[in-house]
Amino acid sequence: MQRVSIFIVGGGPTGLSMALLLNRFAIDYVLVERSRTTTTHPKARGTWVRTMELFRQWGVQDPLVRRGLPDNASGFAFVESMSGHVYGRVPREPDLGQSPTWKCTISQDVVEEELLVAARRGATGGIRQGVEYVSHEEDASGVVVTTRDPETGLEEVFHARFLIAADGAASAVRQRVGIQMKGPASLAVMSNDYWHADLSHLPIVRQMGAFRIAPGQPGVPAASILNTNGCDKWLTVRKLADGDASVTPPPDEEVVRLARAHCGIPDLDVKIINRSTWRVSKQIAERYSKGRVFLIGDAAHRFPPTGGYGMNTGIQDAHNLAWKLALVLAGKASPALLESYDVERRPIGQANADFSMGNTLRFRQMDEAFRQKNQPQIDFWINDAVHHSHSIGLGLGFSYEEGAVIPDGTAHRGLVTRYYQPSDRPGGRYPHLWLNLARDRSTLDLFDTRFVVVHGPQASDWARAAKEAGERLGIAIDAHRLDAVDPRDGLEMGLQGAVVVRPDGHVAWRTPGGERESLTDVLGRVMSRLLGLD
Repeated sequence: MQRVSIFIVGGGPTGLSMALLLNRFAIDYVLVERSRTTTTHPKARGTWVRTMELFRQWGVQDPLVRRGLPDNASGFAFVESMSGHVYGRVPREPDLGQSPTWKCTISQDVVEEELLVAARRGATGGIRQGVEYVSHEEDASGVVVTTRDPETGLEEVFHARFLIAADGAASAVRQRVGIQMKGPASLAVMSNDYWHADLSHLPIVRQMGAFRIAPGQPGVPAASILNTNGCDKWLTVRKLADGDASVTPPPDEEVVRLARAHCGIPDLDVKIINRSTWRVSKQIAERYSKGRVFLIGDAAHRFPPTGGYGMNTGIQDAHNLAWKLALVLAGKASPALLESYDVERRPIGQANADFSMGNTLRFRQMDEAFRQKNQPQIDFWINDAVHHSHSIGLGLGFSYEEGAVIPDGTAHRGLVTRYYQPSDRPGGRYPHLWLNLARDRSTLDLFDTRFVVVHGPQASDWARAAKEAGERLGIAIDAHRLDAVDPRDGLEMGLQGAVVVRPDGHVAWRTPGGERESLTDVLGRVMSRLLGLD
């Protein structure tokens, strides 16, 4: 029996992100993925701002940006065909400087390739492709996992402290532990048709990242066409049937016919790369963990793809869980800390599922307006579609109201999906500010594997308190003094205030200052409560 701290099942973006994080925390792990390669299908497409902030920290931002669409090609066009009449456009989401990076329109196959390269650079884990999970059993000290190589039949047994299920929507791990999914499993049956055709001569393909086709000719259904490289690789997504119907996918000849019709070019040279059929779901696991097993990514939640939050939410699941596992494995935190994973992430999964479903319902209204050729309705829904692709408020503004946070009594201000309002209130992502004139070092760079006390320029000696409280608890706590504190930047703690920021960049505690007792004692109590030690 081979022993390892963490065992990960699934080598998609979520599982590979967990592997990267465990490398950063120097935690040994094994990841198994039943496929012998990363995906060859675009699948999800788009890494949003918070995910790109993590990729920047992990060193994978630059290669992804190089392989993604140009930043000015991230708009959404509503057209009769890709070479025909344009009903309207939603421009790219404006970058207001609220992050050190920006979202990137890039497909999942490329994301997986780059994450795998980065994860394999780490020295603490092993990634085994072409190996499938068979079963697991919990014992008093961990989880016994059995795997098999389907080609050779070789079975191996591992003993891990914790098991991470990153094995997708049909998660075998989730089914074995008996966690149920809540919500509709099949709202519609969809096809993904990935095809090759050179459309580089059309100026619009260098300006738009996605097209909603509302064809005017009979026998041509509505569809979305996603731009994967700005030139010659395209993904058509269309509905085959509502509900849970049994559907036979159309033949390749029909896919070619529809691609030509959607492009408005009858003699277009179309070659099919690959195809898949899938079901739109809106499901959230009834719980994200059971015993020593944790669900991340699609194993925990399934969204409609409208909005692009599935992969992004899964990667952020891993980011939330990794630091908690690291502290518990090191004996620096109580196992009770791990309970905060479900408390914090499940509401976010539900909110993102609701947002995605709203976008799906908008498309239904829009398609009906196109069918009726109702121009006022068409204009209304195209204008409303800005809320689909402009969602930085949802992507950066989510907040943990319970869990490993200590509320300061201020009221939650709600969330507007289209606009992000930075804040240092407990539960939210700490605001981005540049720390130097070169604009290459952000406040977000302070938060990686340690807790950090960020304090105002007139605050007391938090650096000494961080050192002394850290020594008492046996953990490293960093301190950083800001030269200026401006409420317009979301820093409401004041000149004498301070916040404790978790390794995942979320504020855990805030004070405006004025403590009348030892800061070391104050910080010690705060940290003990956060770590579940009190």
